[in-house]
Amino acid sequence: MAVSYAGPGKVEVIDTPYPEFELKDGPGVNPANIGRKAHHGVILRTIATNICGSDQHMVRGRTTAPEGLVLGHEITGEVVEVGRDVEFLKVGDVVSVPFNISCGRCRNCKARQTGICLNVNPDRPGLAYGYVDMGGWVGGQAEYVLVPYADWNALKFPDRDQAMEKILDLTMLSDIFPTGFHGVVGAGVTVGSTVYVAGAGPVGIAAATSALLLGAATVIVADLNADRLAQARSFGCETVDVSLGDPQDQIEQPRHPRTLCHR
Repeated sequence: MAVSYAGPGKVEVIDTPYPEFELKDGPGVNPANIGRKAHHGVILRTIATNICGSDQHMVRGRTTAPEGLVLGHEITGEVVEVGRDVEFLKVGDVVSVPFNISCGRCRNCKARQTGICLNVNPDRPGLAYGYVDMGGWVGGQAEYVLVPYADWNALKFPDRDQAMEKILDLTMLSDIFPTGFHGVVGAGVTVGSTVYVAGAGPVGIAAATSALLLGAATVIVADLNADRLAQARSFGCETVDVSLGDPQDQIEQPRHPRTLCHR
């Protein structure tokens, strides 16, 4: 069973076949990928998955997502079957799966540019699970999912029992947390930095958390949602309520040490 896009504003739970180590035809699947073997993959039983804002864009009809597309690119699961070419994973392992699919072998992957892998999508560099115009690989909001190039694409948690105790937190590792972390690393945040995060949604909160982990001296988070701003303040951020005026003007004014502007 899986969650699929059924048209603007609609999703439905559908019956899906158990995955094989071969890409089958389906909504959005590139014809050149049909029949592509994936003996380098594993089949996971999905333990936990997230709903991304990108999924919401598709469901709301803002994209060219085809009806019937199985959604989901934030996957945490248990290995239930291992392809013949997999070396380092075994049945029973609990793993986190990055949202983008990459081969780990092309020049882009070797340069750590896995989001634009050259070998996984015949149309253009880059591929993702259950995502519009990204090759049509079956998504992870399903009972079972095939993960290709598993030795590269599946991050094994070293202690299964410990992982299961924190599984809802660890689910953030597939997309949300690394997106925020990558953003602040790319921005050059380091010890002593002053950081401004525009937006206190899940990725914004992950970016603010990451900035503090990297040693930022001050992290300012801006939003207009009071609950989100309160969440940012709960772990040490200063906040700006953008509904009350220009963020720059508010930041320049001396305020409460933990809150630059509040209701």
